[in-house]
Amino acid sequence: MRGITYRQPITAGQGVCRLLVLLCSIGLPGCDAPGTSNDTGPAYEIEALGDGLHVFRLGSRQSIFLVGSDGVIATDPLNTEAAKLYREAIAEITNLPVKYVVYSNSFFDHVAGGELLAGPGTEFIAQENCAANLRATPRADIVPPTQTYEDRYEVSAGDVGLTLYYFGPSYGNCLSVMIARPANIMYVSKLVTPPVARVPDDPTLGNYYLHNIVSFYQAVEALAAEQAVDQVVGAFAPESTGTDGAMAAAPILAPVALIAEQRRMWETLLDIARIEYEQKTPARVMQSSADFERLAPYAGYDREQVGIMMRRVYSLYRIGR
Repeated sequence: MRGITYRQPITAGQGVCRLLVLLCSIGLPGCDAPGTSNDTGPAYEIEALGDGLHVFRLGSRQSIFLVGSDGVIATDPLNTEAAKLYREAIAEITNLPVKYVVYSNSFFDHVAGGELLAGPGTEFIAQENCAANLRATPRADIVPPTQTYEDRYEVSAGDVGLTLYYFGPSYGNCLSVMIARPANIMYVSKLVTPPVARVPDDPTLGNYYLHNIVSFYQAVEALAAEQAVDQVVGAFAPESTGTDGAMAAAPILAPVALIAEQRRMWETLLDIARIEYEQKTPARVMQSSADFERLAPYAGYDREQVGIMMRRVYSLYRIGR
């Protein structure tokens, strides 16, 4: 069961306890709600998902962390500024040390700032291709992985754990799918975005390995079935307009069936390009000939953006990648 959402609108120097933060968040008269103009810095959220699993959210970006009986397992520090708040968020829950920082991929906007979460003996974990990527393009604010794995890896902090799986190139060449234990909730960075299936927001598809994308989703679906996982969380929470007209972040969790729905979006996208390729339609004229409206039911659909995308997808059939 999902827990209460806590927000961070105050500094420690103000001496306000978390109870007051909670009362503010439910509308205590005379109390400024979190995230208002009286905030002293960026507001973050912590949402407890049960069994030691929490989500740290800053704006539309989020990471999961687990609090166990003898330490914390954190994922994706995001960046240096976010990691400072991430550290504060963890400290709201526990004073236990961060035993592991786990990278879901090697992109700089996910893995920078990890040194701010770490303490003596903290291990940094990633799939082995991530380590190679970061050796090839190092940055001073990124801690290289201290432990790597090939196909499957597990870390634990007492009574909680995180199991990592690699199913080949997908979003980048080292994306880890994670299952939090004992919550049995799956974390899929970038390739699943609750609550609905979406068209990618990058029309160049620069980070996607299209030749393996459908197989990736099929493997994740099979893993979810094998492990009896029924909920999934992503790394991005798009904002939407609520019934009151205010902007609000999307729900954190979605049924695991969303993975299959997202796979069908990709199958549709690829099939549109395949049809045009087999009809020998030049890539430059697909914008006017292809049936892009097949993607209209998916969130984020924009015909012009899809037209740009199709040039990249077309090359999958032309050169195999």
